[in-house]
Amino acid sequence: MAPPPREQAHYLLLKIHSLMGIVPIGIFLVFHLGLNSLRTVGPLQYQLSIDAINNLPFLFGIEVLFIYAPLLFHSGVGFYIYFSGKRNAFRYKYVRNWMYTLQRLSGAIVFAFLIYHMGTTVVPKLMYGKHLFEAAPFLIDILNVEFQTWTGRIIYLIGIVSATFHFANGLWGFCVSWGIIIGKTAQRNASVVFALVGLALTVLGFATVLEFSLDPVSVTPTVGG
Repeated sequence: MAPPPREQAHYLLLKIHSLMGIVPIGIFLVFHLGLNSLRTVGPLQYQLSIDAINNLPFLFGIEVLFIYAPLLFHSGVGFYIYFSGKRNAFRYKYVRNWMYTLQRLSGAIVFAFLIYHMGTTVVPKLMYGKHLFEAAPFLIDILNVEFQTWTGRIIYLIGIVSATFHFANGLWGFCVSWGIIIGKTAQRNASVVFALVGLALTVLGFATVLEFSLDPVSVTPTVGG
């Protein structure tokens, strides 16, 4: 007997939520942290990477379709799971129960951080009309100021840790729920591999924050400056 339509819709919703956490959101996270880590190589390399993105054709449409819309969907379903699920970490002291609870909490923290991050970078960039080659100097100056205070550093460090944990733990959950890793041994080994992935991404994020904090360098537009 086929499951009721409501259960089918619920199952499909969770599957799409899980998939979007990896594609495109997870891919964007890895790309974003990797690109920002170019700041540790040098201001020019970092600026050129921002220039390349801000000069893409149809940039706003790309961002809405592949970043903002998936993020809103993933976040909305994530909050639905959080408020409708049973959080039993204090009742059953199994590691995966704790990881499930931390997954939901880290997702909520990332959502709040993204509102802050976009509110202090993307929104001002749009308000002041800083596009194309003007975007990089404008955004770099914002981050230079941000990372000269401990408040800004702590906010970003918490946001980075929450995002990398959510992604790495989500990778494990995705692979299990989609039948990619089966069996206790495979799942245990995968948890180690994904933990290392999360750690590597965290190091990239922390290195970027450290570089901005120790060496705030302003730049001029590479074209038209």
